[in-house]
This record gives sequence, structure tokens and C-alpha cells, in this order.
Amino acid sequence: MIVAAISTDSVNKFLDSKSNLQDSSGEKKAAKEIWEKFLALLKQNLKDSEINTWFSVISPKSYSENVLTVTVPSADYYGMIEKRYNKHIASVLESGLLGENGRLNYEVCQEGLFDFEDSGVKKANPDSIIEFSYPYGAQKNFTSISISQNDDSFDSNIISRHTFDSFVKGESNEYAYSMAVGITNNLGVLYNPYFLFGGVGLGKTHLVQAIGNEVKRKFPDKKVYYTTTPDFTTQFTTSLVKNELKATDAFYKSLDILILDDIQFLEGKPGIQNFVYQIFNTLHNNKKQLIFSSDKPINIVKNIEERLISRFQWGITCDIQPPNWEMRAAIVKKKLQECKTEVSEDIIHYIATNVKDSIRVIEGCIINLISQFAFSKEEAVTFEMAEKAVQRVVGNFKRVKSISIENIIFAVSEHFSISENQILSKKRTKEIAFARQVAMYLAKDLTTFTFESIGLNFGGKDHSTVLYAFNSIKEQSKKDKKIHNMLLDIKEKIKSL
Repeated sequence: MIVAAISTDSVNKFLDSKSNLQDSSGEKKAAKEIWEKFLALLKQNLKDSEINTWFSVISPKSYSENVLTVTVPSADYYGMIEKRYNKHIASVLESGLLGENGRLNYEVCQEGLFDFEDSGVKKANPDSIIEFSYPYGAQKNFTSISISQNDDSFDSNIISRHTFDSFVKGESNEYAYSMAVGITNNLGVLYNPYFLFGGVGLGKTHLVQAIGNEVKRKFPDKKVYYTTTPDFTTQFTTSLVKNELKATDAFYKSLDILILDDIQFLEGKPGIQNFVYQIFNTLHNNKKQLIFSSDKPINIVKNIEERLISRFQWGITCDIQPPNWEMRAAIVKKKLQECKTEVSEDIIHYIATNVKDSIRVIEGCIINLISQFAFSKEEAVTFEMAEKAVQRVVGNFKRVKSISIENIIFAVSEHFSISENQILSKKRTKEIAFARQVAMYLAKDLTTFTFESIGLNFGGKDHSTVLYAFNSIKEQSKKDKKIHNMLLDIKEKIKSL
């Protein structure tokens, strides 16, 4: 294999900023910065797929006295890294990135479950160091390996903002959320595996990653790892082609919690399914937590082995449904709060009414809305901006005209020739009371407001009053054709406003 030399200019740029690293807030921060630069130099000669497959699970731990310490999943993993990439790693070390006589120290988080007889790597006792000699060139002993039981720098591949606190709860996901929280209090026992399914963009990834983040918070020593099935498949096939499958197998079987997203992509891949099956058995037998997600129930995913389906069904199965209007409105409000942007209630109502089914699309709409506002000269977000944001994100959708309770009250007052104030008052004359009930009925029939919200808009009426009015007018319209036609007339008036 021909290894290109690391460019002097690249190294000089890195060294210019390196001198201040050891005066930074700590060794771990310095290690992270140095490791990022280390990877950048490796990328000059390696493919992104190689970096993602073999170096993404290596975590920087400390940097002190020109020694960079990183953690690897197992001694086997270290052996495969050095066996395949020692020339590239040595090239970076020779560049002077770590300073004079700079060294890279691998610290093993946990011994692998499989050993390579031909790897050339000895198992170490907890306090031992194994020198790895570099046979090319004058300098030797660039790298070393040590065994450690502490793994405080393990990269779980989880987005930190995906927490239970940032997850918007509602009717459509309440059960799945409750079970997810329960897992963090009873790992690997009752809800194992946890299988979550639901349509695209409904928050599955957020919820399963929230489990991981909560476990990391409660149990920092636990090894939690998240990956998608396509990424898992790529790693498996790459390892198979390079005859390095045992290292990958050892990594996954060393986990305390495995989160495998989008397992519907296992469909028609018997080799990958067998790999998952073996990992499942090892982790489950050792009471390690397994978490899976899919866009559909596992029993309707085609071409999945029965033995794997049965294992997915061993624990708890939960689903997430599309959010109802109240939940969509809550999501809109929360996303706007996170972006520190205030908008009027009619804009929230409009977005929640027109953007349905997917939380991801709602987020896209909010981003579009805020971008418009940022580049406008307006002092506040306008309704027109909301319309454009919805149109751009949703595309050719059937626009639902936003109907306000104010317009409903106005149309009813016009029809009965009484003032809006009288409808909102506490007066109980027959004519006013009937008009008020009609307005309440239409408010519930034509909008997505709750009975409680409608009551507040009618002068603070109790939700039971609105419920009674709705049921009363509904029954009367079924029996009395005049009332039925009257409601149609008022609806036409409202839609024309």
C-alpha cells in the first residue's frame, strides 16, 4: 500500500494552534482538539468509509506531555487498527502533530470477547503497557496499549439534545414514552427488548436516543451505543470484506445497551440478520438492554427470519401515531421557544392545522419561518411568512383555511342580530343562550380547539358548558331540518370572512 506523505503546510497550520492546547481547560478538551486534527490528517490518505468504520468508535481521553491517549473497544480492535493502518498513523505521528517524540497510547475499555491468534497483540493485565514497535524508519514505539476498566470517554453516537425533557409528549406517544422512561429504571430486565415502531418523522429516533442519554446520565459507566441499520450494514460488510469481522463482533458484544434504529432495512439481508441474531443472543443472555425501532410492526416487515422476529417480540412493543392537533401546536410552540422566537397564536394555529403527520416537517417549517424573518425587515413574524413557510415545506398541499373563534362569534351575532358582547355575556335569555350554544357548537365543529380552550374564548365558560352546548345543538340539527340548514348558512358566512 502506498501512503502519501502528510503535507508540511497542513501540519504547520495545526502546530500553530497546538502550542496553546496544554494551557486549555483540561487534558480531555486538549485531547479532543488534537484527535480532531489527527483524524483530519488521516483523511488525506484514507476514505471517509474507512474513517467512519474504524476510527469513529475511538474516543480521545487525555493529552499530556506529548502523549495522546485514546480509548478503543477491545485489544482485538487495537490489533486490527495497527495491523491495517499503522503506516498512516505513524505518518501522522512523524509529522510532529503531537510534538517532539509524540506518542499515541491506546487504552482498552474492556477486553474483547474474541482473540485473533495471528494479530500479534498480547493481552495485558490492568496495569500493564504493551509496546507496539513501528518497523519502518528510525523512530520506534510510536504507540502503546493499556487495559482500563473505566470508559468515561466512550462515544455513544447519540445526539445530546435528544432527551426526555425535549421530547414533546401527547396522546399519540404517551405509552411509548412511559415505557421508555421505565427502561432507564430497570435496565435489561422487564422491557427487553424495547421495540418501537411508527411512521417517518414521528420522533422515534428522538425517543430511543433519549433513553440512551438518560442512561448515560444515571449510569456513566454503562457503554451505550446508537447506530442505524444502514450504517450497521455498511460496517458489517466492510468488516467481512477485510476479514475483520471478529473485531466488529467483539465491539457490539461488549456493549451494555445497543440501540439499533430503522431495522426494517434488515429486510432480505440474511447475513446481516444472522449477525444481529448472534449479537442479540449474547447481549440478552447477559441482561444487556436492547432497543430497536422500525417504520412498521416487525411482523409485517418482509423477508425477516422467524427466529429474529420472535426475539424482537420477547419484550415490550410500542407504537407512535401521528400527532393530533393539540400535540402539533405544542410542538410548534416548543420549537419556537427553542429558537427564541415569538409569534402570534394565529400563526401557531395555522401551522398546526396545515402541517400534519410528521414532526420532522413541522421542524422544517419552523426553520423556514425563522429564516424568512431573519432576512426580512419586519419587526415581528407575519402571517404571510407562515403561509410561505408551509407552502415551501409541504409543497402542493390542500390548504386548510384557518378559522378563528372571533369570526365564528361575529357570524353568529350577524345571523341572530345580537351583539358579540351579548353572546360572550352571562345573560341567559332564550335567544341569547341559543345563539351562544350555536357559536360554541360551530367553534368545536370548525376548529381544532379543545372544549376547555373554547370555554376560555367565551368569557371563561367551563368546558362542561361547551360540551353540553355542542351535544345539544348536534342532536337538534339531526331532528330539526331548519336548525340543520341554519348551521349550513352560518358556516358559509364564516368561510367567506
